[in-house]
Amino acid sequence: MPVFEWSIDRSIVEQLTGSSDVLDLIDMLRIDGVVARPDYKKEFIDTDLYVDEWGSKRRHTRENIAVIVENPLRDIREFKRFRFPDPYASHRFETLERAIKRFGKQKAIILNVRDIFSDIRDILGYENALVSLVTQRDYFEGLLNRCIEYNRTLAQIAHKKFDVNILVTTDDIADTRGLIFGPSVFYEFLGPKFKEVIRGFKDIGYYCIKHCDGNIMSILDYLIQAGVDCIDPIDPTAGMDIFRVKELYGERVCIKGNINCVTTLVSGTPEDVAREVEECVLRVGDRGGYILSSSNSIHSGVKPENFRAMIEYTREFGTY
Repeated sequence: MPVFEWSIDRSIVEQLTGSSDVLDLIDMLRIDGVVARPDYKKEFIDTDLYVDEWGSKRRHTRENIAVIVENPLRDIREFKRFRFPDPYASHRFETLERAIKRFGKQKAIILNVRDIFSDIRDILGYENALVSLVTQRDYFEGLLNRCIEYNRTLAQIAHKKFDVNILVTTDDIADTRGLIFGPSVFYEFLGPKFKEVIRGFKDIGYYCIKHCDGNIMSILDYLIQAGVDCIDPIDPTAGMDIFRVKELYGERVCIKGNINCVTTLVSGTPEDVAREVEECVLRVGDRGGYILSSSNSIHSGVKPENFRAMIEYTREFGTY
């Protein structure tokens, strides 16, 4: 049974391997997939604060993902003037290339891009993005079309140059209560755009994993109809029941996730992890179509020994 994570915090890597290179951990634990984002240069202002190629000012936290403290575009009406980073820059896929050189075809190499909201959120900021989505739809759509084209170009380059054929869109549009915008906004506007995005990736030649934590039960059927091949991470802290999802959609789509990274992997014991892994393997992995992973990511609060146990118990229980 395959097992991989879309994000593993550097502190976990260091504690388990003594190295800061996540590829060393993937090699050591025999993890089956490597997720690589495009690389963007940073211009540091001080030790923790920097400006990236998008023009975002970011501050490092304990996690892998730095927090944006100043967004690059203040007025969406100026969206045509916004300059995207050059997708063809020589350094854009250094991480991806390094993973391919190290593992070749031994592991699944997975490109990480965006789909319908997160790029705009980062460009405008959360509040401006959500307000513009409702009150300035024409401008929002103009910027979104540019984001869609940018991510499609990244996908085309990676597929053509490196023969990558799996991608994950890590684009969150929900919290524990449900979608972060009204259902009509999704079904009338963002949903059709999502279908356009997935169709574009599929036309290039990709298998598509859709990542979104939170409660997405209300749109799960729509996402699958759009053509995604895998849904990640089936978030139990948001009330998502992976066993119900398997029952409803297990014949139509691959399912990934569910080992609880808020409770079990953080405060549980390796034995607690073993019980959760075994249940998922037996009840969700039956007849295939399941990738075991955490319920979101391996963040800095996860106990390293619990993450190791998750991988090892998957090897023990997850054999067809």
